[in-house]
Amino acid sequence: MNENIRYLAGMTILYAEDDVMARDEVVFSLEPYVRRILAASDGEEGLALFEKERPDIVLTDIQMPRMNGIEMAKAIREMDRSVPIVVTTAFNDSDYLLRSIEAGVTAYETKPLDLMRLIGKLAKIAKHLTLEQENRRMHQILARYQTAIDESTQIMHLDRDLRIVHLNERLRAALAADAGDFLKHSLFERFDTESAEERRRLEAAFRQRGEWQGSLKYADTQGAKTRYFRVTMFPMENVFDDGTAYSLFMQDITELMRYRQFLQKELSDTRRSLDENLNYLNQYRKIIDEATAICTFLPDGTIRRTDTNFEQMLCGDKEEFAGRNFFEICRGMRENLPDFITRSCETGEFVHLLTRCQKDSRHKERIAHSIFRPIFTLDGEIEEIIGIHQDITELIELNEEIKSTQKEILFRLGAVAENHSQETGLHVRRVAEYSKRLAGLYGLSPEECEIVYAAAPMHDIGKLAIPDHILNKPGPLTDEEFDIMKTHTLKGEEMFAGSERPFMKTAAIIAGQHHENYDGSGYPRGLRGETIHIYGRIVAIADVFDALSFRRVYKEAWPLERILDFMQENRGKKFDPTLIDLFFRHIDDFLRIRKIYS
Repeated sequence: MNENIRYLAGMTILYAEDDVMARDEVVFSLEPYVRRILAASDGEEGLALFEKERPDIVLTDIQMPRMNGIEMAKAIREMDRSVPIVVTTAFNDSDYLLRSIEAGVTAYETKPLDLMRLIGKLAKIAKHLTLEQENRRMHQILARYQTAIDESTQIMHLDRDLRIVHLNERLRAALAADAGDFLKHSLFERFDTESAEERRRLEAAFRQRGEWQGSLKYADTQGAKTRYFRVTMFPMENVFDDGTAYSLFMQDITELMRYRQFLQKELSDTRRSLDENLNYLNQYRKIIDEATAICTFLPDGTIRRTDTNFEQMLCGDKEEFAGRNFFEICRGMRENLPDFITRSCETGEFVHLLTRCQKDSRHKERIAHSIFRPIFTLDGEIEEIIGIHQDITELIELNEEIKSTQKEILFRLGAVAENHSQETGLHVRRVAEYSKRLAGLYGLSPEECEIVYAAAPMHDIGKLAIPDHILNKPGPLTDEEFDIMKTHTLKGEEMFAGSERPFMKTAAIIAGQHHENYDGSGYPRGLRGETIHIYGRIVAIADVFDALSFRRVYKEAWPLERILDFMQENRGKKFDPTLIDLFFRHIDDFLRIRKIYS
């Protein structure tokens, strides 16, 4: 009894007995051991208490007025088939025992009661209840873990002969095929590795009944839809009932692979250096090869468990992370991470966002794509939250490098156009700096300001198509020559037409509209007011201010006072009045830029 008595501490017991002295004696004896005891004077009162309180164990006398213990037990059994019922009676005969068994009682005690024996029996019942409840709770938690993994991961099972015996719904959706097209087929009839070396590693893992990580690709029978998967394989024999010997946890990386292929083409078109190409491709391969990292934590952020990949991603170990607060280590890049976790806990749904993992004194910051999902207990309480992370730091850095490369190419092309017309290459740098500053003053976002800065050097790219004798003529142009000169706007626009790249689309707008006038007197289309794109209105001011400030083949530089008078006189005519007002309110900024790049 001593080793089981502790299980009574969490129990609520209902005791029905019409004998007041006997009832008080049992209640007095049980109270120190149980969480709560409910006392009833007959079967009807006991049944009402059961319906209201739902106790863990029922203890009842048989002989009672209004409703006896056996009748109460039968009524309880109709409501709950599992609650333990112990009956007591002063009549020790087989008839009562048989009727008790028919009523579904758990145990039978005769009077006078041996209280220590009764407590011992109740303790054994409490132990059985506790272990049974814990077992159900663990099964429920494991089922929720399995559901979370199944909903967030693509899974395939193989038998010992490497035949496919199961694909989960997420994997079937990714493959866009029926399970019947795969089941009972060999793995290598439907999937292949990317290289012969990876195939040898996988076959060795099968022979040794070991684990494997690598990539698999699948192509349908027509070869039209190839999909790529990052795979972690574990031996799982005797775990499932369907003959599973191996489980493959798969992550669809088709879009990443296609982007890598696109990147190869882009780099081959824009960069001729083999070393640079290899550098970018190797960086991208590292991104694809990064494994998923997992961290589980409580709703308040206290970390419970981390896996090796999470520890490696943040350059720490289990002891370093255990008990720390997840929100001190990671934060949302654009959102408040605790708020999003709270929303996930309230809805029970997956939450996707980018997280930034804070750097320490030794290592740089890491950026991850993260998925969060709460795990619930049987009672609907949150057991913990699973965070699944994919390190995309290198991908972000690579994207920034591509943007920088595009900007540099645009600047160099702009300089080529200026040199072709015998103007200084610093003209495109000054126009870019003026445009970026004016865009910021106008209220464009930092991202748009950067795009304008990168595309502004393309304003005169169409001059590459203008004959040199017109472009570099030292004197005034004839009407016919000026008509040809004006076509540089359309020719520049055509060079970038059709591109969906933000830099290229902006360059097309600027090239085609930077000579349009606010009053509609400009060219090539005679656009008026705000029908001229804001990018064109910005660069128009930047281009004229710089063109008047420096010597050209057909004119000398103007003094500053004359330039400012001209620009003020053309407020609302050639130039957007709002932009001109901003220009003059911050003229010192533009003069500083002119001095730095003069």
